[in-house]
Amino acid sequence: MRTLWVGDRLHRMFALHHYLARGFVTVAVFFLSTAGALAAQPNLIIILADDMGYSDPGCFGGEIATPTLDRLAKDGVRLTRFHNAGMCVVSRASMLTGKWWPRALPEFAKTRLLSEHLHAAGYRTGLVGKWHLDGHPMDRGFDSFFGFLAGFSDHFTGAPSYRDGRETFTKFGADYYSSDAFTDRAIAFVKGDAAKPFFLYLSYQAPHNPLQAPAAEIAKYRGKYLSGWQAVREARFRRQKEIGIVADDATLPEAPKNLPAWDSLTDAQRDLEDLRMAVYAAMVERMDAGIGRLVEALRQSGKADNTLILFMSDNGPDSFSVVDAAMLKKDILPGDRGSNWQLGTGWAYANATPWRLYKISQHAGGITSGGIACWPGAAGKVGRIETSRVHMVDVLPTFLEAAGIAPQGAQAGESFLPLVKGGAWKRKSPLFFQYMDNRAIRTDEWTLGEVDGAGWELFRANTDPLEITNVAAKNPEVVATLDAQWLAWWRGESGKRDYKPESTKGSPHYKPQGDRGSGAIYVPSAMPSALSNRYPISKSP
Repeated sequence: MRTLWVGDRLHRMFALHHYLARGFVTVAVFFLSTAGALAAQPNLIIILADDMGYSDPGCFGGEIATPTLDRLAKDGVRLTRFHNAGMCVVSRASMLTGKWWPRALPEFAKTRLLSEHLHAAGYRTGLVGKWHLDGHPMDRGFDSFFGFLAGFSDHFTGAPSYRDGRETFTKFGADYYSSDAFTDRAIAFVKGDAAKPFFLYLSYQAPHNPLQAPAAEIAKYRGKYLSGWQAVREARFRRQKEIGIVADDATLPEAPKNLPAWDSLTDAQRDLEDLRMAVYAAMVERMDAGIGRLVEALRQSGKADNTLILFMSDNGPDSFSVVDAAMLKKDILPGDRGSNWQLGTGWAYANATPWRLYKISQHAGGITSGGIACWPGAAGKVGRIETSRVHMVDVLPTFLEAAGIAPQGAQAGESFLPLVKGGAWKRKSPLFFQYMDNRAIRTDEWTLGEVDGAGWELFRANTDPLEITNVAAKNPEVVATLDAQWLAWWRGESGKRDYKPESTKGSPHYKPQGDRGSGAIYVPSAMPSALSNRYPISKSP
């Protein structure tokens, strides 16, 4: 009996061990499955350029060296009709809230941001670079922040609004340059805690004013723009046809009436304009190099395939040049420390190719970004060019769907995740725009737009996407229908009964921009002879 009892006990022990083993396996499988589910959630990165022109990257027709953006486009999809709100602060608010302007800004403080959605779902969240919205980003769902709170900063010496977390940052060394510093912080962030998926909002200031870049970078482009803005625009347009971004039979809109011909400029004016664009190009190249370092860090850490990267600009190129005289009075040139030069109308015209108008306007040159989405692990057919209408308000629902998070409440945006994954997608609703005395409504068939409060212009979007031929007079019923739709949207968003353009009088940043007669005449500044050798043009071929 004793032997039997021992054998029975052994049998029971083995049985218990068997069941416990099965239990441990079950528990292990549960935890592994949970870990697998967490690992399946993608990392999410928004890379936002500031005031960058549509055609600047090589993959959108530009001559500026952008090998990283070109590779992201090759490995992903180019969103050639990606729209913004025409002004940096408005675009950023719409992107993070999923709401239209004008509601996005008044309701910003009480609207749950993309960062807050993702943080609540277990994402590690970080913002690097420019904030330019109310409050502090670490109060709005971001675990970490390095950058500045205001609208712009000196790229070399920073500004009082710089923060490292919640602490004021003042450690700007002799080698500090904003794009490099932002890249370094972004790389450190993505190399952080691997137990959680992450959301990185990398908000470069480049190529927003002040036009500043390291002298060696500027030297690469010095003299390359002496052919002038019209020649650069035409060359970019030819490359866009070769790439397939515009149709083979497309023609450029006529030159702006407020922009003088390049041949009419003096040598000194052409010299300074060349320098202005050389600095801008250097800023774009340096930013691209930084993005390249970030992508390589993702690859080395094994996170690249499961990371969705969305690159875009917050609005079109800056056409203003309001501080030229003040800069020249101090003997300060584009590129210098302590400078605050802007791009000006001529190069904004070239960099917006093939579109009309620029930042602040609600015509295509002001509100069309060259978007690139790249998700190697879920890309479908890569290297595609997609023409579906996409907008900043669509970013929030798209990123939430990618993360498997259900949006809360009504959204103005629509998820375009199918485009990212290689499928078909088409916007269901119109796009609405308004800023200062500029406004527009866009559907698949029509574009109704106004610049400088000069009255509606109507274009057939499907046959005239470059907004060349105004057909408003021939289609009054279409104008009336779209105008009513726009006004209904305006009333719903603003809470106002009647639309009145915002006054632009006394604004230090704004002059009329219209390219058909209403815009202020652009008068390029001239290079002072005493400063002409500060950034010499290379004599080598």
